[in-house]
Amino acid sequence: MKYLPFRRIGKALRQLMQGLVGLLLIGLMVTCTLLGTKPPEITRINGTEIIDGPGTAAYLSTLYHRNFPNCNRTESQPAFLCSGVTHRLTIKDPAEIYKVWDPSPISETNGGVSFSYMRADTNFSAFGGNYHNGYIIYPFLEAPAGKIQLMYMCSYPMDGWTQSRIQVCGPHADYPYHSHLCQYHNVTIAEQWVYVWTYPNPSAELNRQQCGFDVSDDRNTLAAPAFRESLRARALLAATHPNYAAQVFNEHNEIIIKTWAPGQPNNLPILAFFYIAGYSQGLAEARYNQRDFYRSTKPNIVIPIIRLTPAASLSQSASFAYVATDQVVTP
Repeated sequence: MKYLPFRRIGKALRQLMQGLVGLLLIGLMVTCTLLGTKPPEITRINGTEIIDGPGTAAYLSTLYHRNFPNCNRTESQPAFLCSGVTHRLTIKDPAEIYKVWDPSPISETNGGVSFSYMRADTNFSAFGGNYHNGYIIYPFLEAPAGKIQLMYMCSYPMDGWTQSRIQVCGPHADYPYHSHLCQYHNVTIAEQWVYVWTYPNPSAELNRQQCGFDVSDDRNTLAAPAFRESLRARALLAATHPNYAAQVFNEHNEIIIKTWAPGQPNNLPILAFFYIAGYSQGLAEARYNQRDFYRSTKPNIVIPIIRLTPAASLSQSASFAYVATDQVVTP
């Protein structure tokens, strides 16, 4: 049997130790990464469920920066199931007929509820009209047990003006040929969608004319590619047609989720109430919603209020912060 000289043993040992240290560091980084991607902790105090506020802000930042093409490398699992920030802008019903977290009477009639989807690769600064607050839902694959699954139906790269369409995810009466679900017009990739959007027609109202990508569960392995292309379409429009870049940044996209049964706040996958930084009225309404939700749930649930600071440009990032003094319901 041959033996390695001492120096060679020392060198081999150093290399082995360096390798072990490297593996240890990789393990630590992976562990930290995994810890950072976990949903916020939910604690129970005297029967009240409390979603951790700082953990929620950190988790939202993680979701925002997950530029995933799909979930679990499976084309039947669109990226919204595990990444991005799906949110709905809200305003308190003056007549107090329905709660902000429930579908409006219009949504109960037409079968769809309007949301938007924000991620680092699909930035926007404007959240629509004079709305400066709302709520954010969990991605389904990481929602707490017992929460209902909200079914995504279609995705419009820009504001779909769905309130004026014949039906949710359907055509607009003024543009019946271009404005149905994209696959009905042989539009399956971002390049085709951009071509239709930029087709020279000075009189066209582009938001009403646009088609929506069908991301419903029934599409199976076509669902993830459809959602991916709806996100790509925004970025491609801004990159290839600079005259539309400002509109892309200043306008939200639109996601339609199937209307769910109202009156079940404890079962809804609400992760946070939010307000846009700098808008005191938005904070006031978020506080009202936090308190109202707490009083409406049995057992009570404390949903954190998150301050959302939009990105300053298409290439920059939004941020999410938990501010203790913003909260009106505390454990």
